[in-house]
Amino acid sequence: MSQIETLEASHKLKEVGIIFDEIFLEHKPFYSHPENPSRLTAIVQTLKFGKLWDKFSHLELGEPAIHETKELLRKIHSHEHIEMVEGLAGHYGNIDSDTYYSPDTSSVALRAAYASWKAVETVISGKLKKIFVLARPPGHHATISEAMGFCIYNNAAVAAEKAKEMGAERILIVDFDIHHGNGTQEIFYSRDDVLYFSTHRYPFYPGTGKFDEIGEGKGKGFNINIPLPSGLSDGEYKKIYEEIFSEISRKFDPHIVIVSAGFDAHYKDPLGDMNLTEEGFAMITDIILRSAPRARGFVFILEGGYSIDGLSSSVREVLLTMADIKNPDVTTSSTHTVDKILLDSQKYFSMWLSN
Repeated sequence: MSQIETLEASHKLKEVGIIFDEIFLEHKPFYSHPENPSRLTAIVQTLKFGKLWDKFSHLELGEPAIHETKELLRKIHSHEHIEMVEGLAGHYGNIDSDTYYSPDTSSVALRAAYASWKAVETVISGKLKKIFVLARPPGHHATISEAMGFCIYNNAAVAAEKAKEMGAERILIVDFDIHHGNGTQEIFYSRDDVLYFSTHRYPFYPGTGKFDEIGEGKGKGFNINIPLPSGLSDGEYKKIYEEIFSEISRKFDPHIVIVSAGFDAHYKDPLGDMNLTEEGFAMITDIILRSAPRARGFVFILEGGYSIDGLSSSVREVLLTMADIKNPDVTTSSTHTVDKILLDSQKYFSMWLSN
């Protein structure tokens, strides 16, 4: 790189925000568990090693806005659920066989929800257009009344409610985690102001996410599930995102895009059995950014990803793509499997994909 190119790259990196707080490391398992603080420390170390960490714009959270965060949580979670989470403070245990809690879990989950809506506030106010929230615990499995699948509060849903509160009329949530975001689906299933789009392995945990789960009432047609078999490649994902997601996003014309960014479809992930590479995640990010040209901005919120190497390297490539430094090089792959997915999508989502 010449000096000019280096200065230009530094400027582009500064246009992307990162939210990270040491408190996100305080949600700790008391036994071996794939969702643990090393997920975040690996991302931070990878970015620091590559001399990238300090080049992004870092948003300081300061003291948590507890009252405002709880008001947003009450819009998506039941009173009983919030009380249950608050009651975890000071204890170790399990909510279910997958979802643990530790003494600081309730305050960490509140902080993650706070970080998610602060990112939306920053984007809609015009201070930055693209932000990645490096927070945990993840959130997309958290339903109206239940914590599950490593998730406590639904961070993406909190972000969407903040966007609605700030005047966004059309909010797009795109979820590329390998697991279906059943919680996010449930929360917005009857609404047409939030379009939920998910690609995920099926059948797989949590058992939801079929094509015919399209929403109900006003929300009918605004819940888009693309169930996938295991083992798909970068090129197959590219075909799906270019021909299904891009078309739907452009027609929906969102005011803001919130991304449930899970990286457990990486080929190294111990839980996923999918074949995406870092380049594949960069490619999906590039398509997301290009498919909402009039959006005020994009908020990426970390979900899954349990290969430390796969997660940290993929987040790095996504951030470089968000900064418009990386141009992903993925060749589209047209296979019988993808052709069948495209055909089924035309059937179930004709309101978006009709010619």
